[in-house]
Amino acid sequence: MTMTLSVDPTADAPALTLRPWRETDIPALVAAYKDPAMRRWLYTVIDDEDGARAWLDLNERGWADGTRLTFVIEEDGRLVGHFLVKTSDIPGSSATEVGYWTLAEARGRGIASRCVEAVSQWLFGPQDRIAAEALELIHEAGNEASCRVANKSGYELESIVPASPPQYPNEGHRHVRARPPMPSGS
Repeated sequence: MTMTLSVDPTADAPALTLRPWRETDIPALVAAYKDPAMRRWLYTVIDDEDGARAWLDLNERGWADGTRLTFVIEEDGRLVGHFLVKTSDIPGSSATEVGYWTLAEARGRGIASRCVEAVSQWLFGPQDRIAAEALELIHEAGNEASCRVANKSGYELESIVPASPPQYPNEGHRHVRARPPMPSGS
């Protein structure tokens, strides 16, 4: 899959590009997962190139069946993060889930919120890759940075997701953003 998305520049930040992961990204992916903050908040653990390759294979299957679209976030041609769009795994939810992480050196610069906003607009637009009547952003309850990104991007806290060990050992926040109503006369 060669699909890319663009995030417009701002007055003080360059444009961002979201593109599918590639085999050549494996060393950067392994290095990213050595960050203690990422290991604290993410449920996926990638320890080596074999783990990274397995993760890329999972994502390739997701692109093929339309259930999991994963992107590298690039700034000036450098990997600065990851973005995910997938069908929800919360029982009874018909929402589409968005998620992300950014490298330590890229945090605090608005990259995550800019990507959440751009991808939300794309999902609610005329695209036909993945159904999106409502979007959800789920994070561990203690992850205040993700809570700020969700709120800044118009995702309202809708519920507390109970812990479900072993995969989800801690409770989470489920933020939701509904598809905006169609303008009258459309």
